[in-house]
Amino acid sequence: MKAVLSHSSLLLVSRMALGTMFIVASIDKIGSPDAFSENVAAYGLIPYSLVNLFSLIVPWLELLCGAFLLGGFLIRPSSGLLTVLLGMFIVAMISALARELKIDCGCFGKEHASPVSWLRVLEDIGLLLLALHSYAFSSAPTPATEKPSG
Repeated sequence: MKAVLSHSSLLLVSRMALGTMFIVASIDKIGSPDAFSENVAAYGLIPYSLVNLFSLIVPWLELLCGAFLLGGFLIRPSSGLLTVLLGMFIVAMISALARELKIDCGCFGKEHASPVSWLRVLEDIGLLLLALHSYAFSSAPTPATEKPSG
């Protein structure tokens, strides 16, 4: 099983899917930070004084991590950070569902509004599995300057 999960083609598919998804998700949020701030505030989980800062930083992290995954650069740190973000998103959506909030998930910005739902939670769990796969089975490259001792 480990041989299958660590196969370079499967890792490439995981990285490409995850990277593309986060790049697409970040674009509208970066273009309309005020709308994304409203989505974040609607969850009621972050102190209001931090909503704007969170709303400005997270989409850029999504974009950078997505680009790094597509480019094959900093794979483990990027997939690790996306794992943390996805974990936060999943907890936030489950919290909203438990509190019966009727809000937009904020996943793809205001242009592609979608209510918080169990389907969105499952989608994020799928993305979380891709991020964990990329993190766990991508090997950290060895520095080019490192020479074997002998």
